[in-house]
Amino acid sequence: MLNNEDYLNIFHEIKNSITLVNSSLQLVAKKHPEVCDFDYWNETMSEIDFLKNMVTQLSSARLCEHLNVMQVNMYSFMYQITRAIRALSWNGFTCNVILEEDLPLIELDPQLLKQAIVNIVKNAYEAMDCTGTATLHVFYQDDLMQITVTDHGGGLDPALADNIFQPFITSKTGGSGLGLVITKQIIESHHGTLNCISRPGDGCVFTIALPLTQN
Repeated sequence: MLNNEDYLNIFHEIKNSITLVNSSLQLVAKKHPEVCDFDYWNETMSEIDFLKNMVTQLSSARLCEHLNVMQVNMYSFMYQITRAIRALSWNGFTCNVILEEDLPLIELDPQLLKQAIVNIVKNAYEAMDCTGTATLHVFYQDDLMQITVTDHGGGLDPALADNIFQPFITSKTGGSGLGLVITKQIIESHHGTLNCISRPGDGCVFTIALPLTQN
């Protein structure tokens, strides 16, 4: 039976091999630029990027099994989230953050939860064609820390609405269909839940609900 470290080593080796192939092809293109005009060259390079991203996402999923839990102040944590979103330089897109007063401390893995929240905001960004305003709202209700991300991207395709948390289900061109799967896995590893309500013709609301302790 492979343990978590074994899986990470395997993912690392696969990623290294893909990176080597990618680097070799880029070197070929540099020395022989005419190959860039060959049939299927662009498709080949795109597929290599796709594989590399998929392996990175799969390796991230394995990390959910071992949380680095600490007590976190949500105001400081959300400041880090805001900085991470701004660092992505999504011109034309704004994410408004609303923090309710008197939020309690919470136990979580800040690195993994940051990844999960940014993934959802990235979904909002892409759903709205990289422009517009999404809202990230944090509040404490029913003994749970609640984090909602609301976008106005038109809502989900009804054919996909019930399966968005299933692997390889995506409406994005070139998407792996793993982003929301891994995001949900991160939330559930914190004993929390992730739900999505689609508003056809308007957008979606993703809701994360987390307990305050990991006992």
